[in-house]
Amino acid sequence: MTVRRIRWIGLFSLALAFSVTGPIAQSQAQTHHRYECSDDSRFDVTFYPETQSAYLQIDGKSMLLPKRFSLISQRFKKDGYSFAMRAQGKAIMKHGGKTSRCQVK
Repeated sequence: MTVRRIRWIGLFSLALAFSVTGPIAQSQAQTHHRYECSDDSRFDVTFYPETQSAYLQIDGKSMLLPKRFSLISQRFKKDGYSFAMRAQGKAIMKHGGKTSRCQVK
């Protein structure tokens, strides 16, 4: 085999690998939830599989909340915002001195 043919096969293999894995990576790109709370507040949470954080949109702000240790829920906390996910789509949001019970909608 010539060097030119080896390069061509390598480039073709690389292009084929990207075309096969591209749609798979996009389908696993994110998980998004919209919550409505007992105090009539609403917020959106997005999770990406490659991170251990929650991307939160609340009160006109976007923020990244790192995951914290918890035995009974998945908990995320930063800068006065605390978000704890519970079973069956329930969650507890704490911010601004308020605690709200929320549900996925």
